[in-house]
Amino acid sequence: MAPVPTYSSLLERALAAIGNRKAIQDIGGESISGLDLLERIERIASAFSAMGLRPGDGIVQLAHNRIDAYAIMAGALRAGMRYTPLHPLGSQEDQEFVIRDAGARLLVLDDIAFPQRSRSLAEAHPGLPAITFASNDFGENLGELLAVPGAGIRYTPIGSDIAWISYTGGTTGRPKGVVHTQRGMAETARLSIEEWDFPDEPKLLACSPISHAAGFMVLPVLSLGGQVLLLPGFSPESTLSAVERQGVNALFLVPTMIYALLDQLAQEQRDLSNLEHIIYASSPINTERLREAVHVFGPILHQCYGQTESIHITCLKKGDHQPAIPGRLASAGRTTAGMEVKICDEDGSEVAPGEVGEVWVSGPCIMRGYWDRPEESEAALTEGWLHTGDLARADANGFISLIDRKKDLIISGGFNVYPSEVEQVLCLHPGVAACAVVGLPDSRWGERVHAIVVPKAAGQVGETELLAHVRKHKGPLMTPKSLEFASALPLTNLGKVDKRAMRAAINTPES
Repeated sequence: MAPVPTYSSLLERALAAIGNRKAIQDIGGESISGLDLLERIERIASAFSAMGLRPGDGIVQLAHNRIDAYAIMAGALRAGMRYTPLHPLGSQEDQEFVIRDAGARLLVLDDIAFPQRSRSLAEAHPGLPAITFASNDFGENLGELLAVPGAGIRYTPIGSDIAWISYTGGTTGRPKGVVHTQRGMAETARLSIEEWDFPDEPKLLACSPISHAAGFMVLPVLSLGGQVLLLPGFSPESTLSAVERQGVNALFLVPTMIYALLDQLAQEQRDLSNLEHIIYASSPINTERLREAVHVFGPILHQCYGQTESIHITCLKKGDHQPAIPGRLASAGRTTAGMEVKICDEDGSEVAPGEVGEVWVSGPCIMRGYWDRPEESEAALTEGWLHTGDLARADANGFISLIDRKKDLIISGGFNVYPSEVEQVLCLHPGVAACAVVGLPDSRWGERVHAIVVPKAAGQVGETELLAHVRKHKGPLMTPKSLEFASALPLTNLGKVDKRAMRAAINTPES
């Protein structure tokens, strides 16, 4: 019987095929060939073993986008260890919680990018050994560890090994550790290669943290013989410059990044001739801004709907971005090949096309469960089906349109109000740059519909005008009963609108 592919085996094959060609590059800094990166990964795996770590032990890393950050992750997986990334923009409280909850046996700290936080985390966990990227008194220097000749790692990961424990954003409470196996991550990469419409020779810019969603792009690109450029963070200028000057032809973006690029391109002309592919994911995109993006960038956009618990659920491919087809740009696409999706009612029965239900997904890419949370794992998984918590409807052609998160559903006066539908209508108004809608406690209605609106220019649009606009398109039930203006919407560390923070900031009932 042929061995089950693992993340580590696919990466080894990809880097060996790249050979002496460039595999990963830090913009403005270091670059590394496929063979040199493979050797570095093997040295890191050997160093972990020499420190007394064993397969199944947990490694937690805080790092910026840099070559060694990826090599640490790959080295941990090569040695059969559990890898957990800390979000670079996370609070120290949340990061310390993850270190404890994940059962870390080793900390890897990017003390170059995060000198103070690295020291604080090391001091908060004095019993844990630490590796640092620079020379410091609270950890062993990575460069010095790798300078010691190693015998080479002997452990070969198997498919059922836990590879990655990635923590959810924590917008509904304490973050949960989502467990993915070596085989699951290999299958995720395989489906990405087959379904994500990458260019023939991809040159991907990772301008969001590879500790999270962008990290799942690296192996598919390398497997296609491509190259990954790492950027410490996103800005419209740095991203556009990488396209123009570095030959970047593929981007991974969250919707807020697309909006920022569109706003920049509205002010100046830039050369986008290298750009062949934009993958966008991580949160819903506004339909009108997506229509604008199709006009500006052309037919190169590809939407991936997934979540931490299952990177693959549906795709809206390049050819499916058809503004002329009613409702198409509001769709998240059709089921990703290799996965199964159904829309279910509260009893787990499939609903008819056009009816709203919860998205359930099954396939090789879903999580094993939540780390050390058996009750929550059991609630989220039913006979191999993951309950996503997303409400959606499917049309007769299999295109799935997300309506909202179940937890964001507003019940006002006994009727269901889906915030995303109100948000889409508000954003149709030419004076609205962005908006978010939440339900707030109300003594009369149970919950009232409340909107926060970011105007394109101060004073350009008023509350009365916007409420009349919504009432005209959606009727009185969907019309917000309260509205406020803001300069920006609160975002989580993953770039999603933080509705939990919005509710907490405005929690006074209105009579």
